[in-house]
Amino acid sequence: MDRSAAPSAGFAADGWEPTLAAALLGAERAPPAVPGPLADLVAASGAAADPGAALLARLAAEGIHHLAGTGFGPEALAPTEPREAFGPECPPAAATRLYGLLVDGQAARNRVAEWFDLAAAAGLRPPAWLFQALMLHRDSLPATASAVVGSELAWLARACGEAPDEPLVGAPDVSDWTTGTLAERRAAFAALRARDPEGARAALEPVFRKEKADLREALVHALETGLSAADEPFLEACLDDRAGGVRLAAQQLLQGLPGSRYAERMAARARAALSIESKRRLLGRSTHTLVVTLPEESAELARDGVEASDWERRGGGARAALLRAILARAPLHAFADHPPRLWIELALRSEWAEPVFRGLFSATARARDPAWTEAMADVTAEASEGRISGVRRTDELLRMWAEALALLPGAEWEARVAALIRARKIEGVLAVLGSGPEHFSEPFSAALLDWLAFVTRGSDALRRDLAKPWVIAGLGDRLWPGDDTAASAAAILARLPEEEGDRLRTQLTGMTGTLELRAAIRRDFRPETTVGGNARG
Repeated sequence: MDRSAAPSAGFAADGWEPTLAAALLGAERAPPAVPGPLADLVAASGAAADPGAALLARLAAEGIHHLAGTGFGPEALAPTEPREAFGPECPPAAATRLYGLLVDGQAARNRVAEWFDLAAAAGLRPPAWLFQALMLHRDSLPATASAVVGSELAWLARACGEAPDEPLVGAPDVSDWTTGTLAERRAAFAALRARDPEGARAALEPVFRKEKADLREALVHALETGLSAADEPFLEACLDDRAGGVRLAAQQLLQGLPGSRYAERMAARARAALSIESKRRLLGRSTHTLVVTLPEESAELARDGVEASDWERRGGGARAALLRAILARAPLHAFADHPPRLWIELALRSEWAEPVFRGLFSATARARDPAWTEAMADVTAEASEGRISGVRRTDELLRMWAEALALLPGAEWEARVAALIRARKIEGVLAVLGSGPEHFSEPFSAALLDWLAFVTRGSDALRRDLAKPWVIAGLGDRLWPGDDTAASAAAILARLPEEEGDRLRTQLTGMTGTLELRAAIRRDFRPETTVGGNARG
């Protein structure tokens, strides 16, 4: 077709090039359309009143007309592949909220993750008009977004001829772990390990020594998935690897195998370094003494990752550091001769309290044995209150108690802190609020807000104590995100006395704002909620 020829009667001229040039000038500066059938079509569309809409309509009409004679065959009309959707669209208010959170960027990252958690639980998905914004943030979307919108974003990328360089979070390529970047190979190997632990290790062993040190380290870390006693021989061999990172990774994994040779070596060393000597007194009572034998540095200890730092050697604490490291790596059955409570009490009374207690604490934190975690929380609580003879109350002891309490399951932690709240033990509550569960239950949240209301109505000194640890601001992410919780927080803030430079007000403002936003996100998912999330039916 000769486009340079004059159009025949009854046919519109090809105005694509002039219209495209007009688009480059901008809607406001674009010359008017040439009168004719296409201009009449644009006018009939109702877009003429808005210059931007009119220009888009002209581009669409002229584009279709321009392509009509370019020789496309029937194959050009082949339909695209079906779009697989996760579920029904979310309410309009929830979609609008997600768009706002995406625009806020990094500051709203936690809320975006919360939005997708709620969408996944409700079986809902964002509408198509959000796909462009989601594609722009594809690399930073939370893992739950993969289930909610991952297939649709992948469909859109394919339909637009784009093959994203990186898959959406949570969807690693498992086709081949032997090629690609370090991150890609580790992700692929971890996926293979999750599907076939024995097969993954068997495939790794013959090629392991040929890989570079950083990749060997990454692949050893990936063995944590599906870790079992069958992995012990390979990990033992890694203790002699020439790369320190590989040795460290193997040491960490071997600590997770209680029946391994590594664990038994540590148990034997712990028993040699620490024992309890008991003597029977009159009336059948017994006294107990902790006997500490400091270990010496050796090549065998170094192979298992037990070494003192240069700073510890210069300070004369090398052997104490070795003791702490041995106890931290030992399985708790090494101390089965006596109850956990006795070991912990004697550790706190000992002249070697720091390495012994810290070592036992690390072993407890790793194993999460219920008897040991409960004893650790009980003993440190009593010690922090001055109820254990021979143990002086210190700020460090208060911090150790908070760390010990955080080892308990979330419900037990809440029960113990609720008891402190009822007893009005402000110092204790403040000491533990910086740790504990990531999210609080609704009853505990209500009790904690009641306590906050009580403290904020107290003296200036109480409010200063409340603000000092800077933990109040972080409660917005942890408290139960309901309407009642947000209203209670707002009431506390409204009653707070005005003080210049008051950092408690700053923290409470941040906490209240976060709770109100989290509550609004949940309201948005209710069908009766209006767009914007500010009204309820």
